[in-house]
Formats: sequence, C-alpha cells, structure tokens
Amino acid sequence: MKSFKQLIVLTKRILHQNFTDADTITTVIVMPAFLLLFFVYVLGGNVTIGNHGSIQAYLNYALPGFLLLTMTMGAAYTSMRINNDKLSGMLDRLHSLPIKRWVILGAHTLASILFMLIAEIVVFIVGLLMGYRPDLTLGSALVMLLLSIAFALGITLMAIPFSLKAKGYAGAGAFSYVLMMLLMVSSALMPVKGMAKPIRIFAENQPMTPIVNLARDLFAGNIVIASLLQASIWLFILIFVFAIFAYNANCNSKLASADKAHRRKGSWEFQVDQD
Repeated sequence: MKSFKQLIVLTKRILHQNFTDADTITTVIVMPAFLLLFFVYVLGGNVTIGNHGSIQAYLNYALPGFLLLTMTMGAAYTSMRINNDKLSGMLDRLHSLPIKRWVILGAHTLASILFMLIAEIVVFIVGLLMGYRPDLTLGSALVMLLLSIAFALGITLMAIPFSLKAKGYAGAGAFSYVLMMLLMVSSALMPVKGMAKPIRIFAENQPMTPIVNLARDLFAGNIVIASLLQASIWLFILIFVFAIFAYNANCNSKLASADKAHRRKGSWEFQVDQD
C-alpha cells in the first residue's frame, strides 16, 4: 500500500510538471491540433479518399492517425523528463530513499500514459468540433481505449532506455522523430496506394500501418479480426522488446547511482581520515 501511495505522489508530480510547462502543452496538445486543422482545411480537399476528395472525407480518414501522432509527440517529453531527473540528480536522490525501484520509473510510465490519453482526448474533441462523427459502438470504444493504452505503454517503454542513455536533455527525445516518420510514411495521414512503389511496400509492412488501420476501423464501429491480430502482434513485440531494454537500462542506471554514492562516501571517509 505504501508503494502505491508513493507511486501516486510521484505521478502527480510529473503530471503537474507536464501541465504547467508551456513548451510541453504547446508541443503535445496545441501542435497536433494545429496540424490537424492545417492538413484538413489546407490539404484535405486535394487528397482523394475513395473515389473523391473532400475536406470531410479527409477528416474522417485522417483523425485516427492524428490521435496516434499526438501520443507520439508526448513520448518525447516523457524521455526528456526522465533524462532531466537523471541529470539533475533527482533519480539518485529517489534511489537513496526507501522507495521500491519499480515505483520511480513506474510513476513516469503511468504519468506518460495518462498525459497521452488526455492529449488524445483534447485533439479528438477538436476533431468533433471540426465535424468528425465516429460510429463507435461500446465494444469498439473499449477496444480503442485498450489500443490507446497499449500504444502509449509501448512508446513510453521505448522512451525509457533512450532517456537513461542520453547525455543531454535535447537528445533524449530524438527517438520520437523515428516514430513520427513511421506514422507519416504509413496510412495515418493519407492512403498508401498513391505512394511510390518502394515507399508503398515499406508503408504496407511497417508496424504503424496496421495500428492506424485498426484505430480507423474501430472509430467506424468495426472490429476487424485480421487488423486486430496484426496490430496486437506489433504492439506485443514493441512492449516486450522495449520492456527488456527499459529494465536493463534501469538496472545499469541504478548501478551507476550506487557507484556514485560509493565514491562520494569514500571521498568523505578519506577527508575524515585526513582531518
């Protein structure tokens, strides 16, 4: 029970940092909303969806992809927050306290997932104001919620090893550009059929396309088993692989923290002996 209370306290601390930082709010919430407005109202009418191009057709097609893009932008700030805690010595101080090891990064993970979901909801509301009307059923809405949580968990676990290895605050979030590129070269923002053949082949066989396609099907009220299986396999691989990387990075970080503490203690004992 004590560990869960500590988890809640640390999670609230991180969420407070996110919601009181203008740069985080601008990049994770305002920027995706602006991109949605720009793509729909400036480019949307020129993109052929089905047999015709219209702003409404593009909005209906692209909004699920923009929701995932919003969450991807949030992953960068998760990585930066953890890296900042590491470089400022906050992680070392927390490790010196009677706190379970899983609680510290667990709080970052939980705060990241909650913040991404909130950002996703805000952009979804913007889409509703623009005229988007989903055909969600109770079942598809629940699956969409699980998809969002799994996607947020996967990219958060991806952020952890980068954040603990990066030597600077700015470099910690660089991995998110790879995620954004994968989303842009997928079916997220436009159909893949009009892409150049090599790019189309890549887009059709990379992990983001089945995840986006599943989200699009779910908002249409359809649970397509083939899409569900494909997306689930990719998400399982993402979560499993980067959970291992995150665990190893955390262990190495703890060893480095213990080594620093040992060196500080040895230095203090040497000064005492000298006195």
